[in-house]
Amino acid sequence: MKNILKLFTTPDIFLIAILLVISGLMLINMKSALTTKKVEIHYHNKLIGTYSLSEPQIIDVDDGIQVEIAKNKVRMKQNTCAHQYCVQQGWSDALPIICVPNEVSIVIKSKKEEMLITR
Repeated sequence: MKNILKLFTTPDIFLIAILLVISGLMLINMKSALTTKKVEIHYHNKLIGTYSLSEPQIIDVDDGIQVEIAKNKVRMKQNTCAHQYCVQQGWSDALPIICVPNEVSIVIKSKKEEMLITR
């Protein structure tokens, strides 16, 4: 340990400490930006609404079509399409859920993505 301390001067150690603090703050900022997610529900190519992924709720899109948000995930709870692939897909926290016959799409966006799009 003493050999390592001989390699670095006081300004070197000070600079390393500052860089570690800055990189730690950047990681915390990135994590909070990535964990703040919104759910956009589109029906017949129109935006029905934007919902927080952190607030548990059930959204009625149309008769027989329900979307559920719980535990920071989303799923197509109920749908009237024949094969029910969108319902069978289950819970998602990153990938979109799409029902082609009923033209329903559920898109998950992070705060970071929204900032990149608006710029």
